[in-house]
Amino acid sequence: MNSSRHCRFSFDIAAWQASSSRVSGLEAWQQWAADAGFADTRPDYKPALSFLPAMQRRRLSSAARLVCDAAWDLAERYPDSPLVFASHDGELNRSFELWLELMKTDTVSPTSFGLSVHNAQIGQWSMLRKDMGESTALAVGRDGLETALTEAYAIMQEGAEQVLVVIADDPMLQEYAVAAGRAPMTYALAMVLKPGEQYTLSMCSANQDAEEQAPYWGALDWIRFMLSDQPEYTRNYRHYRWLWQKS
Repeated sequence: MNSSRHCRFSFDIAAWQASSSRVSGLEAWQQWAADAGFADTRPDYKPALSFLPAMQRRRLSSAARLVCDAAWDLAERYPDSPLVFASHDGELNRSFELWLELMKTDTVSPTSFGLSVHNAQIGQWSMLRKDMGESTALAVGRDGLETALTEAYAIMQEGAEQVLVVIADDPMLQEYAVAAGRAPMTYALAMVLKPGEQYTLSMCSANQDAEEQAPYWGALDWIRFMLSDQPEYTRNYRHYRWLWQKS
């Protein structure tokens, strides 16, 4: 395959945590990484979030709850980190609920509408943590994880000592019978990036005739990679590919 490198950058990952509607905790993620079918045997997981008042918890969507579950401890351990939030699905299911409500009653709740926008989760995070620091919300495509990491690296190039990166997706409910890719489960992945050489990420051109299209839930693929002995892995797209490498 003829390829050329479009960008390449390196960084360290100081810590990471993940939470999903089926898998949570390092031991469970290790079992899932060895056998993806493990998630099918698990009951639904709903984080308690006991550190939040009950009224605030009730307003959180499934993905927003998982964001708090995955990222809260990291934010405590690495304070004053700029935040990069990225999502493919956003609050898509809330948006569909609003359409149904609009058709039934000709009106929608202003609160529900405000919580349906793409940056709602990062807005709630800011209010819950009383955090007025720098934050970025990205609406991403298939390579959402890599896009978020590129943004985080750019922020570090501007002088940030560390960046909190959060990827979260809540796939469209099956009851909405539309043709759409759906992640295998709702999930949130959080990690703290620092300058370093521990990992290298490269975007390369690929064969123009390549048919393979990696799914948008690259954060889940990344967890499997992190928990493996593989020194590198590639996510292929039609016209380019992302190469992960461990030092």
